[in-house]
Amino acid sequence: MNKVKTIQYKLDEKEKELKALKKTLKSITQSAKQNEELLHSLVEAAAGKIGQDFFDNIVIKLSEWLNAECVLIGRIVGYERIQAVPLYLDGTIRHDFSYELEGSPCDITTRKGYCEYAENVMYLFPKDKILVDLHAEGYIGTALYNRSGEINGVICAVSRKKLMIPPYARDIMKIIGARVSAEIERMKTEEALKQSETELKESNATKDKLFSIIAHDLRSPLSTLMGFTELLIRNFEKIETKKQKEIIGLINKSTNDTYKLLENLLTWALAQRGLIHYNQDHVNLEVLIKENILLLENTALEKEISIVNKAGKDIVVKADRQMVSTILRNLLTNAIKFTPVKGQIEITAKILPGEKPKSAEICVSDNGIGMDAGKIAGLFKPESHFSEAGTAAEKGTGLGLIICKEFIEKNGGAINVQSESGKGSKFTFTLEAV
Repeated sequence: MNKVKTIQYKLDEKEKELKALKKTLKSITQSAKQNEELLHSLVEAAAGKIGQDFFDNIVIKLSEWLNAECVLIGRIVGYERIQAVPLYLDGTIRHDFSYELEGSPCDITTRKGYCEYAENVMYLFPKDKILVDLHAEGYIGTALYNRSGEINGVICAVSRKKLMIPPYARDIMKIIGARVSAEIERMKTEEALKQSETELKESNATKDKLFSIIAHDLRSPLSTLMGFTELLIRNFEKIETKKQKEIIGLINKSTNDTYKLLENLLTWALAQRGLIHYNQDHVNLEVLIKENILLLENTALEKEISIVNKAGKDIVVKADRQMVSTILRNLLTNAIKFTPVKGQIEITAKILPGEKPKSAEICVSDNGIGMDAGKIAGLFKPESHFSEAGTAAEKGTGLGLIICKEFIEKNGGAINVQSESGKGSKFTFTLEAV
């Protein structure tokens, strides 16, 4: 009788094992079906979507597959942060999310290549404020690799309940990761091509501007010089002394204008080739402004223009001295050019309150002819070739302001223009103050 009981017991145990095996098999079959469906939907996504639509679709599919409320595709920025390509959280897509890697499961993922925690993840990583705020329970993540095989991001999913990790999840996540990495690389290549195209357009615009200046702005004063010198050579004895002086004065003016044009042209050409080096120094603005006013004093006196220096004392900025001097010289030259006889130019320099780091604001304003909105829009664009004769028919190339903008930005500042036709112009730029 005992034998029968023993056999029956063993049969019952085998039946239990068989039921458990069937249950496991059913679970595996269901998971395999889910995996197959997921891969199928990913293939469809890969075929039908690219760019941001592709990434958004992937996080939604992963959320459904893993039954996780939060899914992230993130790129490593700097050394310690993840920036969302998208973040899918509670049914909403976000692209403006980033967080610190240190002390997070994503940090482990970037080190090991793959990471999973079915439960207790919030308690395992108590420094991860995001997990704590989400009341996270489960986590799964895989690393993203660039073309060189370096880890440059992660895909991860976070659940508020115990994460039921499907069989072959690691393999599936790696397959998805490879496809996402490929799309990120494709987008980078596309962005690089667009950047190259933009740079090529800018380069062509620069060359067009250069050739235009050589063909017109430089050719014209040289032709004038040739004409006057030829006149003097042929008729020197016949021309009265007073007329000779007048012609020599015109030659001198044309020579100075040509020199200024060449100076700006060479400065701009060197800047475009990256041959002007930035040397940061502590620059006293009051001293530098006085130097440049003195340099242009004679030019201003010819038009009886007064230059009023209202720069605050002891304002020192962190900048390249030569670049700041070039900026001031060009802004003052422009102001003199477009201000009528007996006009006024004013220069101010002050520390802006509440700025961190401290900023100095320098302003060159005049009561000249001013500009309309259309002219202002084209001031700093080489392709616009904005050049207009001054109030005393002074010529220019439009390069001065382009150089100003480039040098100001190279020194970490920004330039702003306020102007109205017939009411003068005000050029304001900022630099970091000491």
